[in-house]
Amino acid sequence: MADRLELYHAEPLSNSLKVLAAIHEKGVPFVSHPINLRRFEQHEPHFLAINPAGQVPVLVHGECTIVESTVINEYLDESFDGPPLRPGTPYGRAQMRVWTKFVDESFRPALSFLAWARQMPTLVGALPEGEFERRLARIPLREKRDKWAMAARGGFTPREIEGWRQNLIEATGRIEQALAAGDWLVKDGFSLADIAVFSIANSLSSGYAEIMNEEIAPRTMAWLARMRTRPGVAAALAVPTPPSPVEKPPATPSDVSG
Repeated sequence: MADRLELYHAEPLSNSLKVLAAIHEKGVPFVSHPINLRRFEQHEPHFLAINPAGQVPVLVHGECTIVESTVINEYLDESFDGPPLRPGTPYGRAQMRVWTKFVDESFRPALSFLAWARQMPTLVGALPEGEFERRLARIPLREKRDKWAMAARGGFTPREIEGWRQNLIEATGRIEQALAAGDWLVKDGFSLADIAVFSIANSLSSGYAEIMNEEIAPRTMAWLARMRTRPGVAAALAVPTPPSPVEKPPATPSDVSG
Protein backbone atom coordinates (compact mmCIF):
# COMPACT_ATOMS: atom_id res chain seq x y z
CA MET A 1 0.00 0.00 0.00
CA ALA A 2 1.36 3.42 -0.97
CA ASP A 3 2.28 5.87 1.74
CA ARG A 4 -0.53 8.22 2.71
CA LEU A 5 -0.19 11.70 1.20
CA GLU A 6 -1.53 14.62 3.24
CA LEU A 7 -1.52 18.32 2.48
CA TYR A 8 -1.99 21.04 5.08
CA HIS A 9 -2.96 24.21 3.28
CA ALA A 10 -4.84 27.49 3.52
CA GLU A 11 -7.31 28.89 1.02
CA PRO A 12 -6.28 28.88 -2.66
CA LEU A 13 -4.04 31.94 -2.58
CA SER A 14 -0.30 32.47 -2.84
CA ASN A 15 1.82 29.53 -1.71
CA SER A 16 -1.12 27.30 -0.83
CA LEU A 17 -2.55 27.87 -4.31
CA LYS A 18 0.86 27.00 -5.75
CA VAL A 19 0.87 23.54 -4.18
CA LEU A 20 -2.84 22.89 -4.63
CA ALA A 21 -2.47 23.59 -8.35
CA ALA A 22 0.55 21.32 -8.68
CA ILE A 23 -0.97 18.38 -6.82
CA HIS A 24 -4.17 18.61 -8.86
CA GLU A 25 -2.23 18.96 -12.12
CA LYS A 26 -0.32 15.78 -11.23
CA GLY A 27 -3.60 14.03 -10.44
CA VAL A 28 -2.25 12.63 -7.18
CA PRO A 29 -4.84 11.57 -4.57
CA PHE A 30 -4.28 13.27 -1.22
CA VAL A 31 -5.93 14.01 2.09
CA SER A 32 -6.73 17.70 2.47
CA HIS A 33 -6.26 19.43 5.82
CA PRO A 34 -7.50 23.04 5.52
CA ILE A 35 -5.87 25.46 7.95
CA ASN A 36 -7.89 28.59 8.66
CA LEU A 37 -5.35 31.40 8.85
CA ARG A 38 -8.03 33.89 9.87
CA ARG A 39 -8.49 31.89 13.06
CA PHE A 40 -4.76 31.46 13.63
CA GLU A 41 -4.96 27.68 13.29
CA GLN A 42 -1.38 27.70 11.98
CA HIS A 43 -0.28 28.58 15.52
CA GLU A 44 -2.29 25.88 17.29
CA PRO A 45 -0.26 23.17 19.08
CA HIS A 46 -1.49 20.38 16.81
CA PHE A 47 -0.17 22.17 13.72
CA LEU A 48 3.06 23.39 15.34
CA ALA A 49 3.82 19.73 16.02
CA ILE A 50 3.81 19.25 12.24
CA ASN A 51 5.63 22.47 11.31
CA PRO A 52 7.19 24.36 14.24
CA ALA A 53 7.52 27.44 12.01
CA GLY A 54 3.73 27.75 11.95
CA GLN A 55 3.56 28.08 8.17
CA VAL A 56 1.55 26.43 5.42
CA PRO A 57 1.62 24.57 3.11
CA VAL A 58 3.07 21.35 4.49
CA LEU A 59 3.15 18.02 2.68
CA VAL A 60 3.28 14.81 4.73
CA HIS A 61 4.15 11.70 2.74
CA GLY A 62 4.22 8.69 5.00
CA GLU A 63 6.90 9.48 7.56
CA CYS A 64 8.35 12.37 5.52
CA THR A 65 7.37 15.99 6.12
CA ILE A 66 8.19 18.51 3.41
CA VAL A 67 7.88 22.29 3.84
CA GLU A 68 8.39 25.28 1.52
CA SER A 69 6.01 25.40 -1.42
CA THR A 70 8.66 25.45 -4.16
CA VAL A 71 10.38 22.41 -2.66
CA ILE A 72 7.04 20.64 -2.19
CA ASN A 73 6.17 21.08 -5.85
CA GLU A 74 9.46 19.67 -7.08
CA TYR A 75 9.06 16.76 -4.65
CA LEU A 76 5.56 16.05 -5.99
CA ASP A 77 6.76 16.05 -9.58
CA GLU A 78 9.75 13.82 -8.83
CA SER A 79 7.91 11.35 -6.60
CA PHE A 80 4.65 10.65 -8.41
CA ASP A 81 3.42 9.52 -11.79
CA GLY A 82 1.33 11.88 -13.86
CA PRO A 83 1.95 14.71 -16.30
CA PRO A 84 5.49 16.08 -15.84
CA LEU A 85 5.60 19.57 -14.37
CA ARG A 86 9.31 20.19 -14.95
CA PRO A 87 10.83 20.78 -18.40
CA GLY A 88 12.51 17.84 -20.05
CA THR A 89 15.86 19.54 -20.70
CA PRO A 90 18.49 20.76 -18.23
CA TYR A 91 18.25 24.28 -19.66
CA GLY A 92 14.47 24.26 -19.41
CA ARG A 93 14.65 23.15 -15.78
CA ALA A 94 17.19 25.87 -15.08
CA GLN A 95 14.86 28.48 -16.58
CA MET A 96 11.99 27.10 -14.52
CA ARG A 97 14.02 27.50 -11.34
CA VAL A 98 14.89 31.09 -12.24
CA TRP A 99 11.15 31.82 -12.27
CA THR A 100 10.40 30.00 -9.03
CA LYS A 101 13.33 31.77 -7.35
CA PHE A 102 12.02 35.10 -8.64
CA VAL A 103 8.60 34.40 -7.15
CA ASP A 104 10.01 33.41 -3.76
CA GLU A 105 12.53 36.23 -3.45
CA SER A 106 10.87 39.20 -5.15
CA PHE A 107 7.36 38.83 -6.60
CA ARG A 108 5.55 37.28 -3.62
CA PRO A 109 7.28 39.38 -0.93
CA ALA A 110 6.47 42.63 -2.72
CA LEU A 111 2.77 41.80 -2.99
CA SER A 112 2.73 40.52 0.58
CA PHE A 113 4.26 43.68 2.05
CA LEU A 114 1.85 45.89 0.12
CA ALA A 115 -1.10 43.86 1.37
CA TRP A 116 0.12 44.23 4.93
CA ALA A 117 0.65 47.96 4.60
CA ARG A 118 -2.88 48.31 3.24
CA GLN A 119 -4.75 45.95 5.61
CA MET A 120 -2.93 45.63 8.91
CA PRO A 121 -3.71 48.93 10.69
CA THR A 122 -7.44 48.51 10.06
CA LEU A 123 -7.47 44.89 11.17
CA VAL A 124 -5.52 45.59 14.33
CA GLY A 125 -7.74 48.55 15.15
CA ALA A 126 -10.78 46.25 15.12
CA LEU A 127 -9.35 43.92 17.79
CA PRO A 128 -10.08 44.23 21.52
CA GLU A 129 -7.40 45.94 23.56
CA GLY A 130 -4.42 43.68 24.14
CA GLU A 131 -5.59 41.01 21.70
CA PHE A 132 -3.02 41.88 19.03
CA GLU A 133 -0.18 41.53 21.54
CA ARG A 134 -1.50 38.12 22.61
CA ARG A 135 -1.66 36.96 19.03
CA LEU A 136 1.74 38.42 18.26
CA ALA A 137 3.29 36.41 21.08
CA ARG A 138 2.06 33.17 19.50
CA ILE A 139 4.05 33.64 16.28
CA PRO A 140 7.02 31.21 16.39
CA LEU A 141 9.34 33.13 14.04
CA ARG A 142 10.84 36.39 15.28
CA GLU A 143 11.09 37.72 11.74
CA LYS A 144 7.33 37.34 11.35
CA ARG A 145 6.60 38.90 14.74
CA ASP A 146 8.70 41.94 13.84
CA LYS A 147 6.94 42.29 10.50
CA TRP A 148 3.49 42.10 12.09
CA ALA A 149 4.42 44.69 14.69
CA MET A 150 5.87 47.04 12.08
CA ALA A 151 2.79 46.75 9.86
CA ALA A 152 0.41 47.27 12.77
CA ARG A 153 2.10 50.56 13.64
CA GLY A 154 1.95 51.76 10.03
CA GLY A 155 5.73 51.71 10.12
CA PHE A 156 6.41 51.08 6.44
CA THR A 157 7.78 54.20 4.79
CA PRO A 158 6.44 55.71 1.55
CA ARG A 159 9.76 54.86 -0.04
CA GLU A 160 9.40 51.18 0.92
CA ILE A 161 5.83 51.04 -0.35
CA GLU A 162 6.81 52.64 -3.66
CA GLY A 163 9.70 50.20 -3.97
CA TRP A 164 7.35 47.23 -3.62
CA ARG A 165 4.99 48.73 -6.20
CA GLN A 166 7.91 49.10 -8.59
CA ASN A 167 8.77 45.44 -8.00
CA LEU A 168 5.25 44.50 -9.10
CA ILE A 169 5.45 46.74 -12.17
CA GLU A 170 8.78 45.17 -13.13
CA ALA A 171 7.34 41.69 -12.54
CA THR A 172 4.45 42.44 -14.87
CA GLY A 173 6.87 43.57 -17.57
CA ARG A 174 9.03 40.50 -17.10
CA ILE A 175 6.07 38.13 -17.46
CA GLU A 176 4.74 40.00 -20.49
CA GLN A 177 8.12 39.86 -22.22
CA ALA A 178 8.55 36.13 -21.55
CA LEU A 179 5.16 35.33 -23.03
CA ALA A 180 6.12 36.97 -26.33
CA ALA A 181 7.96 33.69 -27.10
CA GLY A 182 5.01 31.37 -26.56
CA ASP A 183 2.05 30.34 -24.47
CA TRP A 184 4.06 29.44 -21.36
CA LEU A 185 6.87 31.04 -19.38
CA VAL A 186 9.44 28.40 -20.32
CA LYS A 187 9.85 27.46 -23.98
CA ASP A 188 9.60 23.74 -23.23
CA GLY A 189 5.92 24.12 -22.24
CA PHE A 190 3.69 24.36 -19.17
CA SER A 191 5.67 23.86 -15.98
CA LEU A 192 6.05 24.66 -12.30
CA ALA A 193 7.21 28.10 -13.44
CA ASP A 194 3.70 28.87 -14.67
CA ILE A 195 2.15 27.51 -11.47
CA ALA A 196 4.46 29.55 -9.24
CA VAL A 197 3.98 32.83 -11.09
CA PHE A 198 0.22 32.30 -11.43
CA SER A 199 -0.13 31.80 -7.68
CA ILE A 200 0.84 35.47 -7.25
CA ALA A 201 -0.19 37.06 -10.56
CA ASN A 202 -3.76 35.83 -10.17
CA SER A 203 -4.18 38.07 -7.11
CA LEU A 204 -2.23 40.94 -8.63
CA SER A 205 -4.52 41.19 -11.65
CA SER A 206 -7.56 41.58 -9.40
CA GLY A 207 -6.14 43.56 -6.49
CA TYR A 208 -3.83 45.89 -8.45
CA ALA A 209 -5.54 46.25 -11.82
CA GLU A 210 -3.68 49.50 -12.46
CA ILE A 211 -0.45 47.45 -12.61
CA MET A 212 -1.63 44.35 -14.49
CA ASN A 213 -4.42 44.80 -17.03
CA GLU A 214 -5.37 44.17 -20.67
CA GLU A 215 -3.82 47.41 -21.91
CA ILE A 216 -0.49 47.09 -20.11
CA ALA A 217 -0.07 43.32 -20.31
CA PRO A 218 -2.39 41.68 -22.87
CA ARG A 219 -0.28 38.52 -23.21
CA THR A 220 -0.19 38.13 -19.44
CA MET A 221 -3.96 38.50 -19.12
CA ALA A 222 -4.47 35.89 -21.86
CA TRP A 223 -2.04 33.57 -20.04
CA LEU A 224 -3.96 34.04 -16.78
CA ALA A 225 -7.13 33.03 -18.61
CA ARG A 226 -5.40 29.92 -20.04
CA MET A 227 -4.15 29.00 -16.59
CA ARG A 228 -7.61 29.26 -15.03
CA THR A 229 -9.07 26.86 -17.61
CA ARG A 230 -6.56 24.10 -16.88
CA PRO A 231 -8.40 21.33 -14.98
CA GLY A 232 -5.82 21.14 -12.20
CA VAL A 233 -5.66 24.88 -11.66
CA ALA A 234 -9.45 25.15 -11.80
CA ALA A 235 -9.72 22.41 -9.16
CA ALA A 236 -7.27 24.26 -6.94
CA LEU A 237 -9.16 27.55 -7.31
CA ALA A 238 -12.39 25.75 -6.40
CA VAL A 239 -11.08 24.77 -2.95
CA PRO A 240 -13.44 26.48 -0.48
CA THR A 241 -12.29 29.56 1.39
CA PRO A 242 -12.86 29.10 5.14
CA PRO A 243 -15.36 31.43 6.76
CA SER A 244 -14.03 34.49 8.51
CA PRO A 245 -14.61 34.83 12.24
CA VAL A 246 -16.53 37.81 13.52
CA GLU A 247 -13.28 39.63 14.15
CA LYS A 248 -10.56 39.15 11.57
CA PRO A 249 -7.04 38.60 12.92
CA PRO A 250 -4.19 40.53 11.35
CA ALA A 251 -2.96 37.93 8.89
CA THR A 252 -2.73 37.49 5.15
CA PRO A 253 -2.34 34.11 3.45
CA SER A 254 0.61 35.31 1.40
CA ASP A 255 2.66 36.02 4.47
CA VAL A 256 2.09 33.09 6.78
CA SER A 257 2.81 30.49 4.14
CA GLY A 258 6.08 29.12 2.90
